[in-house]
Amino acid sequence: MLLKTDPGRLEDILKSVRILPGVKEASPVTGAYDIIVRIDGEFITDALGVVVKEIRKIEGIQGTETLISVKL
Repeated sequence: MLLKTDPGRLEDILKSVRILPGVKEASPVTGAYDIIVRIDGEFITDALGVVVKEIRKIEGIQGTETLISVKL
């Protein structure tokens, strides 16, 4: 998942995201987005639940883009 944050909120948002259930990694990045997050779940609905119920509600997040990896 990619997150765009309000200016000056990067560190606070990183701390908030890193403690959420299912979040395995959250790191700052450069470019159009500010943070990349890896979420694991037994089912896709588990991971998407964290996105909808937790991450999108964090104050200071301007926008998100959810990417789902697949195994070939």
